[in-house]
Amino acid sequence: MIISTETSHLLTLATVQTIDGILLKGDRGFPILLLNHDSTDMFPFNRFRHLTMRFVLIICMTIALVLGWGAIAHSQLPSVATDASNNSLNPPDGVNRSGEYETAWIRSPLDSKRLFEVTSPTILNRDKVLEGRLPVEVRAQQVNERLWRVLNRSYFAKEAPTVTIATLNNRPIIQISDDQSTRPIRLVTVTEPDADWNGTSLDELAQEWQKIIQDEITRFKQVATPKVVIQRVSQALQILLGLLIASAAIWFLRRILTHKQQTLEARYQQQLATNTATETTQKSKTTTQSETIAGEEPEAYRIADLRSQFLATLHHQFSLKHQLDVNKFLKWALFWLFILMWYIGIARIMSIVPVLMRWSLYVWATPLEFIAIWFGISLAIRISKSLIDRVMHSWKVNPLLPFGEAQRVVLRSSTIAAALKGLVTFVSIIVGMIWTLGLFNVPTSSILAGGAVLGLAISFGSQSLIKDLVNGCLILIEDQFAVGDVIQIGDKGGLVENLNLRVTQLRNGEGQLITIPNSTISDVSNLTRLWSRIDFSIVVAYDNDPKQVLDVLRQVSHQMYGEPEWRDRLPELPDVLGIDDLSHTGMLVRVWIKTAPMEQWSVGREFRLRVRQAFEANNIEIGRPQWITYNTDLVKSPLQN
Repeated sequence: MIISTETSHLLTLATVQTIDGILLKGDRGFPILLLNHDSTDMFPFNRFRHLTMRFVLIICMTIALVLGWGAIAHSQLPSVATDASNNSLNPPDGVNRSGEYETAWIRSPLDSKRLFEVTSPTILNRDKVLEGRLPVEVRAQQVNERLWRVLNRSYFAKEAPTVTIATLNNRPIIQISDDQSTRPIRLVTVTEPDADWNGTSLDELAQEWQKIIQDEITRFKQVATPKVVIQRVSQALQILLGLLIASAAIWFLRRILTHKQQTLEARYQQQLATNTATETTQKSKTTTQSETIAGEEPEAYRIADLRSQFLATLHHQFSLKHQLDVNKFLKWALFWLFILMWYIGIARIMSIVPVLMRWSLYVWATPLEFIAIWFGISLAIRISKSLIDRVMHSWKVNPLLPFGEAQRVVLRSSTIAAALKGLVTFVSIIVGMIWTLGLFNVPTSSILAGGAVLGLAISFGSQSLIKDLVNGCLILIEDQFAVGDVIQIGDKGGLVENLNLRVTQLRNGEGQLITIPNSTISDVSNLTRLWSRIDFSIVVAYDNDPKQVLDVLRQVSHQMYGEPEWRDRLPELPDVLGIDDLSHTGMLVRVWIKTAPMEQWSVGREFRLRVRQAFEANNIEIGRPQWITYNTDLVKSPLQN
């Protein structure tokens, strides 16, 4: 017995798979046999298998290479289960609920295009479906499978199948007749909920669906002809060839940009080295020229000239850095052009090749949103980094800052820029991952809640790490020290080689690299912040004339300050303070020498050498402890007689 209906009052959900078809059991005990026409031996494109197999393999490899982890393949599968979809009180994916009705779309087996909607009464709890009710998703699945079987049969028909309307149990049904069987095949039954949802009568809705299905069968017959298949495969091969040629051109352009980037980076590093090597020479020339200008204050002119040279150097370095950024942006744009080109090409191929048209709709859905999300994230990261560089450059070339502070800002800005760029990149990637998980229907709210709990647990176990990060931020904000400073932290000191939010690394005089967690840094002595000072003190003997000693120290100070070799390291004339202490060893004389940052050690060595030579030339003796000699020939006491 063969009957045709999809409503639950005629069929139960009990099925038995047979060799030739599916055996259904009706509620009156009559067996119902649906012939299986989906056998692989009857696939409509099998006669073209040898023609298209190589092309299909190339397309599959291309999709895997372009999209990496196979976003399109995921789109062909049902969505990942979420909390909402697992909840029996909510409609499943693909089902729209509106009051008393639920609807689901019937799609074309050819390219998944929407054809029409079927409607069923709303089922609030799918764990407890009432007898006589059929969920709309089950009904839609049955209709889609029958439509695929009908279109599959229509390929072997000599004449175009005819879609007709019949009546069963006072309801119109859509059925198809062809020359492959003597009985028509039922497609779908038009029910009262269908008519009520569409706002029309049963007969009018049946005629509308009849026209839609007839047009779809005609379109399928046209696409499935051997001539059209060969033509479309040829077009797909042309598109693929064009993609390969365009990819080769993009690869060649990226090679050119890579070579140019290497050249610019070499010039940038060479410029940095040249600026460091010629800095002393330029300052010395500036000092000599400033002393020859009448009516000008030499020190003010020297500082102004040094500032102009310093700003010119920064502008030149920023120009090279700007060229590097433009080069990197072009490479980034070519990379995304490559991805977009292959994406559009693959989507176009899948939309014209009959065997791939079934999945063409999915290519324009989730994968496109995925590419758009990460393109936006990547673009936001690049724009943010560019803005950070521009802000840091405007900070470094601020004309209102003193010259020493401007040099200080240059050392500090690189550390702050690196920290800000890392923070922006981290936040952007996290946002992109959350959007991506939401795109694939992964419950991001549960992940965020679980991540918050996990983060709280981790924070208790890694309090020192949190302290490191917080103290690192405070160090950068308060400008306690920066890369290039010489600092003293407790009993450890040295040159700051690396500074980030977690640790500070110092290189001491013995070449040892000392790593100090930022959370342990409480008291810091910065020896090179803007300027440095030498506290020179020496003890001379009482036999020396104090005025002569002070005059000799002033002569040494003036002589050293007037030499061009040392003038750029001494912002001002050394200050001979005078006698600071009197003790049994002699007179303590103190001199304060203000130097440029990092120059206190070389200036101190040279000043001590000159003081030693000047004291020797002027017969000035260094202080020494006083010796007291007692007379041993004293008269003996009466007790000794």
